[in-house]
Amino acid sequence: MSSLRHSSTPPKPDDFTPLQEHQEQTPSTFFGAKPVLYSHHIGVTISAPPAKLQSDEAFAQFNTERGGASEDEVLVKDVEVWVSSENLILFQHTPKATGVSIPYPSIALHGITKKNGVEALLMNLSLNDAETVNADEDIDILEIIVLPPSHGTEPPQTSCIQEIFGAMNTCADLHPDPDEGEDGEPDLTAPGATGWITADNMDEYLDENGNFVGTVLGGEDLGPGAGTVRPREGDEEEQGATNGVNGHEEKYQRTG
Repeated sequence: MSSLRHSSTPPKPDDFTPLQEHQEQTPSTFFGAKPVLYSHHIGVTISAPPAKLQSDEAFAQFNTERGGASEDEVLVKDVEVWVSSENLILFQHTPKATGVSIPYPSIALHGITKKNGVEALLMNLSLNDAETVNADEDIDILEIIVLPPSHGTEPPQTSCIQEIFGAMNTCADLHPDPDEGEDGEPDLTAPGATGWITADNMDEYLDENGNFVGTVLGGEDLGPGAGTVRPREGDEEEQGATNGVNGHEEKYQRTG
């Protein structure tokens, strides 16, 4: 079963909270709040292998055209891109309204590349439901390339590619694997990694400035389920501006 979701209803600006508005206010609740919109662009073109594109139910709904550099490539033109805190949405309005919603854990890789000399965005998308895959070799990957609206002009305007890339970095960081650290093992150094924090014992695990100071305080381990500390919104944006998924620039950003 694919992890991607088809939609025939186009997103609207009202479906999201603008990033600037999100940064300027503290919401009264985080439950039921609208996703934050980090980037929105229209008129991009997607390049992909036709057979692989048709193998996914959601992507198969897009209207495709020949015109790529080889027979193993089709183009999906006039695509609208919405990068939100919840997911990545690619939507084509004509000849029919169709789109795909992509959860960030399904984006195995994203980075800057070049297509016919034009700066573009490469994405490797896992078409499997993560809960049904038992081994890496069983993962079904669709590789797509996002070209800017002006990719056929000289010089091409590629600023939107950098903006989409940066927004995806930030949003991918909002969806880490909750059970694993960077090396694939549980992160036992995170606050709350080895015990529960409750309203009754919170003061035992904070310093005078309200910061977590360790995993063992007062002779008691913090247990599974206690929260982790996330950097402030502004800090996340600065740290994610030039890195790929999970902040590994050298692994995910490539050119060629």
